[in-house]
Amino acid sequence: MKTQSIDTSPDAERVLIDRIRAAPFSRRFSFVQSWSHSMIEAGRINVQQLYPQATEQEVLLLYAERHYGKDMVDELSVLLQEREVYPTGTPDFLATLTPLFEVLNDLRVPYALCGSLASSLYGMQRATLHLDVVAALELRHSLSLREQLVSKYFFQQNEAQTALQQGTSFTLIHLMSLLKVVVSPLKARAVDKEMLGRARPLVLIEGSRPVKVLSPEDIAVLLLVQFKSSYERADDVWYDLLGLLKVQGPTIHLATLERLATLLDVVPLLERSLVDAGLKEERA
Repeated sequence: MKTQSIDTSPDAERVLIDRIRAAPFSRRFSFVQSWSHSMIEAGRINVQQLYPQATEQEVLLLYAERHYGKDMVDELSVLLQEREVYPTGTPDFLATLTPLFEVLNDLRVPYALCGSLASSLYGMQRATLHLDVVAALELRHSLSLREQLVSKYFFQQNEAQTALQQGTSFTLIHLMSLLKVVVSPLKARAVDKEMLGRARPLVLIEGSRPVKVLSPEDIAVLLLVQFKSSYERADDVWYDLLGLLKVQGPTIHLATLERLATLLDVVPLLERSLVDAGLKEERA
């Protein structure tokens, strides 16, 4: 088994994996949100040190500019002033996602969490600066989305409409938390439609409604596709994948994983990842 860090022994990592497996999803979610909060706060402190005369709101926007770009944040700043909205900057993941989920539910559009938050829930937890949602959106939903999301999020409406036409992702910025949500319309492939059907309802905060999250098998194969598209250079993606496979090892459905990998042309990478995660022996 290839460990997540060269400083960690296989035995120590196995102890960690056992503890993660024993933790409920709500605890894993809490870890990810807490670490993300710490990372964001550290970045904002750095901005405050660089711009000591900046107000709290200016610090929030200067930090956002680092990650979203000046043009987008300039537009966002104008919108906030026009509406007299004062962001808190608190990285509350569910508060950021709930308005989007409510709109998708109203439109009867199936959706699920994916991306780094999903891989952290199923695998090794890490901080994340944005949230990812896949949804069965179509061009006919564009007007309703614009009308219902505009009070809670900043987004470039032309980008969103083009994304729905072309099947590409678009970005929402939650006005209060200033967190980014990347929304990816479902592709026309049958394999993508299957993925939403396998999404699992997970309780992320005790007492709250479950949130649909793509299955571990689907998250794993999407990470394989992402790693391949990076010309196999995205080490963070690879280690997210290995963490997921290690934690899910006893229960992950290998037949489904192999079938999906065949459909998406990532079988060699799957074989390599299973060896690195200690789920298969390396072939002689």
